Amino acid sequence: MKSILFSIIMLVLAGTTFAQKDKMLDVLDDEMELMDNDNQTLRFFDSQDGEPVADATVTITDIGEYTTDEEGKIRFPNQPDGYLEVTFKKEGYITATFDVEIVAEMIFFNRFSMSPKMDIGHMRIVLDWDQTPADLDAHLVKENNYHISYRNTQVLSDGTGRLDRDDMDGYGPETITISDIDDNANYEYYVHNYSDRNNPNSNGLSKSKGTVKVFANNQFLGTVEIPLGPRGLEWSVFIIKNGEIEITNEVR
Repeated sequence: MKSILFSIIMLVLAGTTFAQKDKMLDVLDDEMELMDNDNQTLRFFDSQDGEPVADATVTITDIGEYTTDEEGKIRFPNQPDGYLEVTFKKEGYITATFDVEIVAEMIFFNRFSMSPKMDIGHMRIVLDWDQTPADLDAHLVKENNYHISYRNTQVLSDGTGRLDRDDMDGYGPETITISDIDDNANYEYYVHNYSDRNNPNSNGLSKSKGTVKVFANNQFLGTVEIPLGPRGLEWSVFIIKNGEIEITNEVR
């Protein structure tokens, strides 16, 4: 089984970029650790530059407390199927508590991009996903005002807003930060499947394991996971009306 898995990944690596190879080797390493030592792996990255976050404290409720290594990872004994409550803490980063699901001894998605602290009033939106589609694009639209995306990475019309990081080779993070939410304006945050842009009936987006984390006022507000199954190239994640976030979570 191990030799088959290794051979498959080596074949895939032959046609990938250096960044993709690094990420896929992480996947292989985590799979081998599970098979050889029955240990699960969680990996943590900086949402602005995509680099691993070392020396963070990760607490898994009822299991233990761990410290991330130079690759931003922790490893812990495999657990029965169910949800694990995970808390991430590090000086200079926003503390976040979220659930991680184990199904059939597998973690659905084990890469997490965490936000450095921001000025009060700022919001940061972080997109992570799996290896494919390679290029998902985050969009934040302020109605009748601006549209932040890879096409327009910096806006100044109501303070500062920017695309911090544009990821084009899978996994993410792709991150947008804005300095202020106008209570009298409407916003929409959505994700576009650029890789499959010529195939509007693709279900690649809904199979991407896409997750969006929202941070504001130096707090973690929560995670939205993409619905599995629908076909379409756009994932409407949430809208903001009157300063309030409304989850839409619809592939269209």
